[in-house]
Amino acid sequence: MGAFGSGEPRRLALRIALSQLAVTVLMAAVCALAWGARHAASALAGGTIGIVANLPMAIALLRSSSGSPSKALTRMILGQLTKVGLTVGLLFVAARMPWIKWLPLLAAYATGFVVFWLIPTAATRRGG
Repeated sequence: MGAFGSGEPRRLALRIALSQLAVTVLMAAVCALAWGARHAASALAGGTIGIVANLPMAIALLRSSSGSPSKALTRMILGQLTKVGLTVGLLFVAARMPWIKWLPLLAAYATGFVVFWLIPTAATRRGG
């Protein structure tokens, strides 16, 4: 089966989450070496916001595929709304932290989104 066959979505979601975590840690390490601890912590915060916000969406999409297409669409929309709400809320929390450096936070957050889209695309092209 292809990338989205039986059992594949869970493996794909795990691969995405682990890849996002790896990229976040790598970015934090680069920031620590180049600019120091505050930049590294900010990169960790940004990557974590992306990972945490993506979890409800992944869970919503991975629930049993049985049922009508309208139920699947409802799960997807609710998952997306939850993702956006968590992202906005966590960015507001980050804004209240005086030590946050916005460039590494947003760079790590954006990189997590690149990973979020690249992994499934690569899996689909590879056929699994």
